Amino acid sequence: MTAALQQLKPAFRIESVATTNNGVQIVWKDGHESFYHNLWLLDSCRSPKFFHRDTLSLNSGHDVLKMPLNPTPEEVKLDREGNLDIVWGGEQTGHRSVFDASWLRVHCYNDPALKQRRPPQLWDSSVSVPYFDCHEVMNDDGVLLSFLNKIVDMGVAIIENAPKNEESFRGLVERVGPLRQRYHPTNVFTMDRSNAKAQAIQHSYQVGTLRNHTDVTAYDIPTGLQFLECILYENPDNDRQAYSTVVDGFKLAEVIKTENPCFFELLTTEYIPAGRKRLSVEEKLSENESSAWKYEWDAYRRNHLINLDENGDVYQIRYNHNTRIPLEVSYDKIEDLLAAYRRFSELLQDPKYNTEFLLAPGQVLVVDNWRVLHGRTGIWNPSLQRILLGAYLEEESFRCRRRILLGDKTGMSDLWLMGCSDRALEILADRHL
Repeated sequence: MTAALQQLKPAFRIESVATTNNGVQIVWKDGHESFYHNLWLLDSCRSPKFFHRDTLSLNSGHDVLKMPLNPTPEEVKLDREGNLDIVWGGEQTGHRSVFDASWLRVHCYNDPALKQRRPPQLWDSSVSVPYFDCHEVMNDDGVLLSFLNKIVDMGVAIIENAPKNEESFRGLVERVGPLRQRYHPTNVFTMDRSNAKAQAIQHSYQVGTLRNHTDVTAYDIPTGLQFLECILYENPDNDRQAYSTVVDGFKLAEVIKTENPCFFELLTTEYIPAGRKRLSVEEKLSENESSAWKYEWDAYRRNHLINLDENGDVYQIRYNHNTRIPLEVSYDKIEDLLAAYRRFSELLQDPKYNTEFLLAPGQVLVVDNWRVLHGRTGIWNPSLQRILLGAYLEEESFRCRRRILLGDKTGMSDLWLMGCSDRALEILADRHL
């Protein structure tokens, strides 16, 4: 047992245990009481007979077809380290289950704290976007976890003092997880206004204002994090051209739900389809390539603009006006749906919710593409030079990385960390004596 675990355990120390007809009642040192059903305890056993400790998964000894539905413990006690120790009788006579006390506590399903999702911090134009130093993010797991926590809480952060080259940019993204494969042959893309071919096929490269949006709404599963690093910004006019903009989509969803519940219902239940089509578009993998690769894709997806989870909480926003295709809605709802869509679009451009800033060379904007909509102010001077590097990361990849870092912070064994909910890991990682 590690020193970190020795420090952690007292925060979740068991005071007493008692058996009932079908389970175990636990009173904790802090006064909280928990009940665990015998069947749940046997089914959750992490003994070598039931659980493979190398693969961290159930093994062949855990046979649900042979598991008794009314197991009975022969002995229930606390071991020398304060863990719950059960010796089973009946059909499982002699089988022993030992449960880590801290793990048991974060699996207490009558604890309201475990049912609460980490609440997002909603924000408007008055927000102070959090900044992190690139060297610290790359070399300190504690800073990396703080950065990922901010992405979970706010959906946006800026990493500064980053080297202005693709190799370092790729390394920064991969510090969190593997780059997401794009339809394009390149996974790191360069947004350069001098690229005439790109301007012809992609609105993001063109002059004028880039309206706030989420990316790849035509994907079945949209990208999670988006990284955008500025490596060049030269503006002869020295005004607010090509400034980055971000908006908290969760905040807008709350505003619409409050001011017009009917609009909110429409945007969470009616579909707003998205589509993109590219055929035989050439793209070089590097400047040294003698010829370009060709890519083709034709994507279509029916989306809700606001997506809700099983608890009715907003977990995803999908909005990109440029890639919207004809609505698939009954004639009696078309006016109301477009009115709701227009209201969301109005709020999206409202200065009250729109945060605007210059993304300077060496700064990397990171947004949660499931929540934060991004864009830029207009470009009207053709002499303005702005080059960005961009890449995507799977939503699951960054959440997995955060879970690993939270687990490391607890000091607990992977045997008990595997399968804990995000909320359970947060509670374990934040325990202090």
